Amino acid sequence: MTRELTFRRNALLLWSAQFISVAGDALFMPCLAWLAAATGDRESLVGLAVFFAFLPYLLLGPIAGAWVDRTDQRRVMVLSDLLRAALLMSIPLLAALWGGVSFGLIVGVGFLLATFSTPFLPARDTLLPTLIGARSLPRWNAVMQTSGQLAMVVGLGLGGLLLGLEGSEDEIGGIVRVMQIDGATYLVSAILLMCMVLPKRDRTVRHKTRLLSDARAGLAFGLKDPLTGGLLLLTALDNLAIMGPAIVGAQLLVEGEFGLGPGAYAWFEGCMAVGMVLGSLALATLGRRWPMRKVVLWGMVMDGLTYLPYIWIEDYALSLVVIVAHGVFIPLIVVGRTSLIQRHVPADRHGKVFALVSITVVGMTALSAALSGWIAELTSPRVLFGIAGVFGALCGVVGFFAWRWREPAAASSGRG
Repeated sequence: MTRELTFRRNALLLWSAQFISVAGDALFMPCLAWLAAATGDRESLVGLAVFFAFLPYLLLGPIAGAWVDRTDQRRVMVLSDLLRAALLMSIPLLAALWGGVSFGLIVGVGFLLATFSTPFLPARDTLLPTLIGARSLPRWNAVMQTSGQLAMVVGLGLGGLLLGLEGSEDEIGGIVRVMQIDGATYLVSAILLMCMVLPKRDRTVRHKTRLLSDARAGLAFGLKDPLTGGLLLLTALDNLAIMGPAIVGAQLLVEGEFGLGPGAYAWFEGCMAVGMVLGSLALATLGRRWPMRKVVLWGMVMDGLTYLPYIWIEDYALSLVVIVAHGVFIPLIVVGRTSLIQRHVPADRHGKVFALVSITVVGMTALSAALSGWIAELTSPRVLFGIAGVFGALCGVVGFFAWRWREPAAASSGRG
């Protein structure tokens, strides 16, 4: 009975910590993009700011994954939350020392926040099997994915409300105050994680390889394995096409094409998160017997095609309906990818492979953001969405013909 109570307590604490932390993440990105637009003088600078806000995932991903596999994952998550809380809550002090809220300060804060965030998700995905056990893992993966998307809805909805209430007289100061609220969410998440009671680990274990060697080994496994190699390549290409418009293009569309403010941008992103919740529920209800490879690839195709209406949409309300439809197909990619990796990859390599996933998702977002700002400056946000939609859909189409591997039905035994 005690073990069952401990399990429920830990699961509730981890769920709550993730929910609050992801809600904070959702608050940050609209603030970053809008501050970059307010302090910069060109559309491409918005993309540059978002690029630096994701660059650490490219630079540090493999090392962070190797570190997660070698240490206490709960401590990694707590440290990540505390550093992010300290950074965001001290922005007014940093601005006073810097001489005001400038584009350079915004880029620096985004870069440091991403640096502190890099090990958080690999640590969470590695800790979860320890808490849950193999039998309940698929169900709890779905719970974590769905709760993360609900947290995005809450965070973006709260962001839209707060940014709208701040008004336009002190727009930069209002956004900074919202970012401080974001910092407080990380502090609450850290406190919840520290309340978890975990089984004692064997402190006598010593790793025979150095951290960098371990990181290189994880990178080699991820790239050479037919399943993970193909999955990582397709994910990287899809995110290179799709993610920049989702952040940079959306900001430029809402402000430049619809003439609206940061609150409307946050609501736009929140509607996409609503679609993600609906897609997760549909996948959990109807997709249990669908082959995960086809789920991922069809998700990529539809993820791209639902961008194409933005070539001609001129009404903000209609754009919200379309972005909900777009969000429905995102969980097909995310949930399908996570399930494939957990079935196929040995448990002692989970941290390293999930870190590679972070590189392909978040790291490619950095490159996509930089490209999106440049393309939008040369053309328009509408053309940007059209180009991204075509290339995103092509990633799924190419995957149906080029991504070949046999999904081992019994190979998951003995694996996390």
